[in-house]
Amino acid sequence: MTTEPKKLPDQREFNERIISAFERLNIPYGIGGSVASMSYAKTTRFTNDVDLMMDIDVEKLELLVAEVEQWQVYIDPIETIFEFNLPARLPINIIDGITGTKADLFVVQQVGLDAAIMARLRRRKLYVQPDFYAWFLSPEDVILYKLIYFKKSEGTSQKHPTDIHAMLRAAEHEIDLAYLDNWASEVGVLDLWQAVWDEFHRP
Repeated sequence: MTTEPKKLPDQREFNERIISAFERLNIPYGIGGSVASMSYAKTTRFTNDVDLMMDIDVEKLELLVAEVEQWQVYIDPIETIFEFNLPARLPINIIDGITGTKADLFVVQQVGLDAAIMARLRRRKLYVQPDFYAWFLSPEDVILYKLIYFKKSEGTSQKHPTDIHAMLRAAEHEIDLAYLDNWASEVGVLDLWQAVWDEFHRP
């Protein structure tokens, strides 16, 4: 007797629902993390998480939380968001306990790199058949945040340099190196960026 392989959860419906809510509520957002790096690298690997950066005020945040609460999925309660997530700069979690799909929503600050990224978003195709478009962080900003999280992991999360190498292989000629060098220096990851760049070009 043969058993069919376990089907991995399909995150498309989950992601489209969240992105459609952002756009309907006119909340500026950008997809980052592994979903964005795979889009730029033109590669795929299984992930049940999506990271989104959002520029949102209190009124829109309350509307978003109220809407998601109607979907029969988990979202951090609004009181917890104001008292804990935002002061600690932690993401807001949306989790579908049935499929295991998850979204981490990061509220951008109005200073530094956070402020810069929202002016550089790119509209890209997220899914096909039918086509579904969304806003993404620029490839440079995806790389910068991956370097930041690689540093926070103290070098233990090797997926970040691996993702960066994949992006460089697919789109090195499109990368704004001056922007990357400048902001890598500003956020304290220039040494990591130079190491990743040198490793990528090593024979």
